[in-house]
Amino acid sequence: MNIVVVIPVYNPPQSFKKLLLDLSNIEFIKNILVIDDGSKKKILLKCDKCIILRHDKNKGKGAALKTAFEYLKDRSFDRIILLDGDLKVKKEELQAFCEKVFVLNDKQMLIGYPIKVRKKGFGVVKKFAKFVVRIYTRKEVEHCLSGQRIIPFSVLKDIKYIPDRYGVDISMLIDFINMGYEIKEVEFDFSHDEKGKSLKDLLHKIRQMKDIFWVFITKWRA
Repeated sequence: MNIVVVIPVYNPPQSFKKLLLDLSNIEFIKNILVIDDGSKKKILLKCDKCIILRHDKNKGKGAALKTAFEYLKDRSFDRIILLDGDLKVKKEELQAFCEKVFVLNDKQMLIGYPIKVRKKGFGVVKKFAKFVVRIYTRKEVEHCLSGQRIIPFSVLKDIKYIPDRYGVDISMLIDFINMGYEIKEVEFDFSHDEKGKSLKDLLHKIRQMKDIFWVFITKWRA
C-alpha cells in the first residue's frame, strides 16, 4: 500500500522535528509532504522521505491543503494521512495510528481524537462545529474538529471546494459524509497546544468561529 503523510505547518514548534523523525522511521511510510504556510523562519528539513512546498505568506490551513492536493493529484497513492504540525505524540502511538491505513476500506475515513484533554476554553467552537455538520449531513460526529485523519487518496478527485482557513476540516467532513463515506472515530493519544481563555486564545477562537460560520452560510452553494 502506497501512503503519503500530509502536514500543513505555520511557525512549527520544536516538537515538529521529532514528529518528522518518528514518521520517517515508520517503514511503510515512504512519502511525507510538508506545506510551509508562510512561516516567519524558513523550515529546513533533514529527512530523506520529506518534500516541502512553501507559501510566500500565510494563507491558512485550507490553502495549504489545496496546495498539497494539487501537487498530489497526478500521483498515485492509496491513503493520505493528515496530521497537524504541532502534534505531540509518542512514536509508538503515532505508529499505531498510522497503521490504521491497513484496516480502512476505500469508503471509510478515520478521525483520531485525543484521549487526555484538559478543557481550557468554553467549548463553544466545538459545539457550533458539530451543529454545522449535523445541519448539512444529519449525522453526529463528536470529534469533527480534529485534524488527525486518514482518507482514501481516491477522494481527492471528488472534492469540489476547500475553504482557505480553519473551516477546511468541517467543510471536507461534510463533503465526505454526503458522498457516502463512513466516518470512524478512534482514540489517539496525542496532544498539542490547547487554546484557553487568554486574550490571544480568544482571538484565535473568534477567527476559527468566523471561518466555520462562513462554511455554515455558504456550504449549500458549494
